[in-house]
Amino acid sequence: MQGYFESKEFKQLLQSYEEAEQRGEHIFLDSEQLTDIAEYYHWMGDSDKAVEVADYALSIYEGAAGPLVLKARIALLKDNSPEEARQLAEQIDDKLDLDYFYINAEILIAVNRPEEADDYLEECEEQVSDADYPDYLLDVATLFVDYELPALARKWLEKSEEETFADYRETLGRICYFEKDYTQCEQIFERLIDDSPYNAYYWEMLACCQLAMWHLDDAITSSEYATAINPYSESALLYKGQALMRLKSYEPALECFEQYSKIRPCNVDGYLNAGLCFLAQERSAEGLAQLRKAEVKALRHCKERLWEIYQEEAFAYSQVADVDRALRYLNQMDHLSDNDANETMVVRGHVYLENGAQAKAHECFRAAIENSGFSPSIMMRVAVSLYDNDHIQAAYNLLSALRPEDFETMPQTHAYLAICAHDLDKPDEYLCHLKAATEQVPSVARMVLGPLFPEGMEPSEFYDYALKNQEQP
Repeated sequence: MQGYFESKEFKQLLQSYEEAEQRGEHIFLDSEQLTDIAEYYHWMGDSDKAVEVADYALSIYEGAAGPLVLKARIALLKDNSPEEARQLAEQIDDKLDLDYFYINAEILIAVNRPEEADDYLEECEEQVSDADYPDYLLDVATLFVDYELPALARKWLEKSEEETFADYRETLGRICYFEKDYTQCEQIFERLIDDSPYNAYYWEMLACCQLAMWHLDDAITSSEYATAINPYSESALLYKGQALMRLKSYEPALECFEQYSKIRPCNVDGYLNAGLCFLAQERSAEGLAQLRKAEVKALRHCKERLWEIYQEEAFAYSQVADVDRALRYLNQMDHLSDNDANETMVVRGHVYLENGAQAKAHECFRAAIENSGFSPSIMMRVAVSLYDNDHIQAAYNLLSALRPEDFETMPQTHAYLAICAHDLDKPDEYLCHLKAATEQVPSVARMVLGPLFPEGMEPSEFYDYALKNQEQP
C-alpha cells in the first residue's frame, strides 16, 4: 500500500478529505476510497483516526467489508482482542467477499492456530469464483508470509500457475527470506529490479535480504536506491541505519533513524534503533531517553512491541548497574499478555549475572530451563548470556548438552560452540563447528566469529583461513 499512499492520485484524495473535514463538511466518497484513507492513517500509526474514518464509512455503507476488516485488524493487532475482531467480521454483509475469508483466517493465525486457518481457507477455496481464484491463491500465500509462516505460504503459492507474474515472484522472494534462503531471495529481487528498476519496494526487500546476510555495503547501496526513488521510504532508512550501526558508523545511522521517526512518528522502530545506537556508544542517558519514547509510542499504538522494548530497557539499566530499575521493567514484562515467562526469566538471570549476583542468576537460569521442559531455545539463550558475561566454560557445557537434532533446528548453535571452543583452546571442536556455522548460517557466523578474522573477510573463507593458520608451526 505504501506505493499507492505516495501516489499523486491518493494524495489528492487525502487532501480533499482533510480539507472538507477542516471545513466541517463531508465530500462524497465510495467505501473503497474511505477505506484507503483509513488504511493510510493506520499505516501512519494513528489507529484512533483510522477507526474514526472507518466508522464514518460504515455510517454510510453499513456492512461494507473494507472498513469492518480494518477495524477488526486493529482490534486484533493493537487491542489484542480476537473476540471483538470476530464480532466485527460477522457484521460484513457479503459473506462471500474474499476479505471476509481473509480476516477470519487472520484471526485464527493471530491466536496461534495457523493450521486451522489453512483448513478454513481450503474450505473457502470452493466458494471462490474462477475470476477471483488466481488472486485468492496469491492473497492467501501473502497472508501466511506476512505472519512469517513460509511453509504454509509456499503450499498456497505452489497452487498458482502465475509463476511469471511479478506478484508471484515477489511473494516467492519473501518466502525465501523467511526460510533463510537469502541467496535465492536476493536473486529473485535482483531479477524483479531488472524488470522494474524504479520499484522502491523491490530495492527495500533487496536491502533487507542483504542486511540479513551482513552484506552491509550492498544493503546501504540498495537502501539509497530506494530512497532516491521514494524519499519517504521508511523501510530503506531503517535498513540503511541498521547497516551503518553494524559498521559502527553511529552518527550517520542516527540520522537515518531520526528521519525515519519524522516520517513515522507513531512507530517505535526509529526510537528503538536510535536508543540501541546510543547505547552501543555507551551514551546511556540518550539511549534510555529514546527507549522511553519507543515505550510511550508502543503503549498507545502497538502494545505487542512492549515486551521487546521493556527487554532493551532492562538490558540498558543493567549495563549501568541500576539493577532495581532493570528488574522493574522485567516485572512489567511478567504482566504482559504475550509474555513468555521462561524468556523473561533468562533476561532476569542475565541482569543478575552482569551485576555480580551469580547465585541469583544461576537460580533464574535453572528455573527457565526446567520450567520450559529443557527447551533447546531457552538453553541456547542461557548459554549466550553466560558467554557474554565471560562464563565460557559454563556456556560450552550447556551447548554441548544439546542433542544432535537441536543443531538441525538451531544451526546457529554451531557458531556459539565454535567461539566457546576457540576460547577454551579446543582446536578440533572449533574447526568442526566453525565449518558447520559458515556453511549453514553464514550471517550468524559473521556476527559471532567475525572478530576472529581479518576485517572484510567473507564467512566462506573463515574455515580455510583458520585451518591454514592452525597448521602453521
